[in-house]
Amino acid sequence: MYFKTTDLFSSGGGANYRIPSVVADCRGTFYAFCNDRRGTLSDAAGEVFLCFARKKPGEDWETPRPLVAVEGWACSMGSAVYDRTSDTVMCCGEKIPVQRREFGHYSAEVLAEYEAEAEKKARALGILRGRFILFTEDGGETWGERPHVIEEREYTHIDGRRVSFGGSCHGSAHGIELRHGPHAGRLLCPSRTQAGQYANWDELRVNVYNNALWSDDRGLTWHASGPVQLGTGEGTLVEEADGSITYNSRAYFRDGLRYLATSHDGGETWGEFRTDPYLREEVFCGCNASFLRVERDELAHPSILPEGADGLTLFANPRAEKRENMTVCWSYNGGRSWAGEKTVFPGLSSYSSLDYSPIGDRFVLLYEHGVEDPCDGGVAAAEFDPEWLLG
Repeated sequence: MYFKTTDLFSSGGGANYRIPSVVADCRGTFYAFCNDRRGTLSDAAGEVFLCFARKKPGEDWETPRPLVAVEGWACSMGSAVYDRTSDTVMCCGEKIPVQRREFGHYSAEVLAEYEAEAEKKARALGILRGRFILFTEDGGETWGERPHVIEEREYTHIDGRRVSFGGSCHGSAHGIELRHGPHAGRLLCPSRTQAGQYANWDELRVNVYNNALWSDDRGLTWHASGPVQLGTGEGTLVEEADGSITYNSRAYFRDGLRYLATSHDGGETWGEFRTDPYLREEVFCGCNASFLRVERDELAHPSILPEGADGLTLFANPRAEKRENMTVCWSYNGGRSWAGEKTVFPGLSSYSSLDYSPIGDRFVLLYEHGVEDPCDGGVAAAEFDPEWLLG
């Protein structure tokens, strides 16, 4: 039985760490990513670094360091994903030379001025702005970078408008590589998009969707899926034993519920919209969370599962009406029912990201934590084995 917590990305001295994402590779190395919002916790931080730390089996976490940092730019965090087929770790992000607030209506003239100023700053430094993918093919020793190319999709919004959207990987939840059926080998990342601008929560709920991004060429090009429920924003997904995909979403309805959707075509379209009455959520605006399914044959010691269990599905979030009590819930049937829960951190906490490696039989849960704010302490890494969780 094993449990250990490391204060991995510790905020202070101008550093404000948020938006964690973690993946493990085939050698049992864990890769942790997050943002350092310089000088502020605000989502509208004008200067943001994309940071990284690595943990090899049997070793301590390496000292965190920036992977992407441009003075005066927001290098925002997206999802990490591990491609088993090519043994490549990827992390999506976006370079923003001129930041603007998420809430607010902006005229075409103001948006044009924003674009012109952003392009001017990018040209001055010779830096390509916009979405990018970091990748390593040598276990994190060296990193390359390429544009994140997304083929957009057209969809009819609730008001009848035809909306063309791609998507934005939003950090925290990592992507997956599909194992079953005709889409085996496909990379699939959670994403979100919007149909219009919004200046308040009521407008937000009728303009935002979660969707997914998928790639069949090892992450070189990506395609936008159809949306899940209107009013969702940020989510995480797993592949079930039958090859279907379950999307588990944060939503903005202030009902404390998680919103679920299912895909039977490798994440290209979504249906079977529903909620999960067991998984509690912050009631004000929800919170991003972690969702992970480990198949029986992926576990180092599958005998720990009950007879008939198809694997182990975990869901981690602040299990309370506000952002506190970071808890892992577990299921033996893909989340159709939940068998138990265990608190990892009882204090203030927020976003999280979770992965597993059979090498060492370890889960790693990255989670934001704090004292006066759920995020003001930075990002911790909880490392535990199935015996600790289920015991």
